[in-house]
Amino acid sequence: KVPETWIRKQTLTNAERYITEELKEYESKILGAEDKILALEQQIFNDLIISMLDYIKPIQLNAQLIARLDVLLSFSKVAIENNYIKPNINESFSIDIKNGRHPVIETQLPVGEKYIANDMYLDNEKQQIIIITGPNMSGKSALLRQTALIVLMAQIGSFVPAEEATLGIVDKIFTRVGASDNISSGESTFMIEMNETASILNNISNRSLILLDEIGRGTSTYDGISIAWSIAEFLHQHPLYRAKVLFATHYHELNQMAQSLERIKNFHVTVKEISNKVIFLRKLAHGGTEHSFGIHVARMAGMPPEVLKRANEILSKLESSEHEDLNRKLSKSKKEESLQLSFITLDDPLLIQIKEDILSINIDTLTPVEALMKLNEIKSLLK
Repeated sequence: KVPETWIRKQTLTNAERYITEELKEYESKILGAEDKILALEQQIFNDLIISMLDYIKPIQLNAQLIARLDVLLSFSKVAIENNYIKPNINESFSIDIKNGRHPVIETQLPVGEKYIANDMYLDNEKQQIIIITGPNMSGKSALLRQTALIVLMAQIGSFVPAEEATLGIVDKIFTRVGASDNISSGESTFMIEMNETASILNNISNRSLILLDEIGRGTSTYDGISIAWSIAEFLHQHPLYRAKVLFATHYHELNQMAQSLERIKNFHVTVKEISNKVIFLRKLAHGGTEHSFGIHVARMAGMPPEVLKRANEILSKLESSEHEDLNRKLSKSKKEESLQLSFITLDDPLLIQIKEDILSINIDTLTPVEALMKLNEIKSLLK
């Protein structure tokens, strides 16, 4: 028999539960404690706010000063640790960077690996637009971002990753890089690309810096080339503004624009091909290139050998067909000698590499066997 002071709370199949007045009192205290805590905290907080009303302005001023010191300390710490330099900012319309580096990529490199620095020069008079060609993974996009980051860092008061930087003030940095879609609104990758590009073209100024990466790749080849060509031409021929432009592309046809538009210059990111392997030199050099090395990159990604073999066969047929069409057109207006001359003088990294290899040969010490091996090596490069 339970004590009379116990109060039945619950009856179960094989047991009964009881509670006492003391336990009931503790239960009420525990259940109401959380609400009381919140109310007490709110009261204390309100009292604190009221007591600080007279000190709000001094506190805000000190917070701003501390924030400014924090930013300046961060700038100086990063500059010392990464060997940044003080940029020269002026009222000109040019961007002149000597041995610039990407501030993020260079900190992510493996130990002992050195970042390949590059020069960059843009202005409104002689070199307004740079067309950059080169293979996938060669560093074209990194070069675009690197230039924009150096300009941005300089204008927020930071030192910059370069040996020297003289920069005219830039009022807008426009970028059209990467690829994405918007399924919810029914916008394809290409539609978003065109929307963003249209916004850029409608808002440029003389002090704008524009980065265009692979414009037109989201549609058919000829449509893409036509759009990319017309965009570059529009920026060059704009009646009011001469925005500075870095234009990375795989459309090698755009290299022809430099022949007729004086402020467009061709550059390429260098590579070296040795025994069917591509070495990315990541150095910016004058002139365009005719090779993308897409199949080599596919091999690096682990594509099945039969796919790569078939891709090489198709590429050879397409290039052969393209060259036949080109020869047919040229034969109507030029002699065979001029065609040979134009081929020899092509500004192509592969031909430049072959030229350098030939010039480095010491004929006086070269044996017949070594000569045959060298000839076979050159033949392999040209396949």
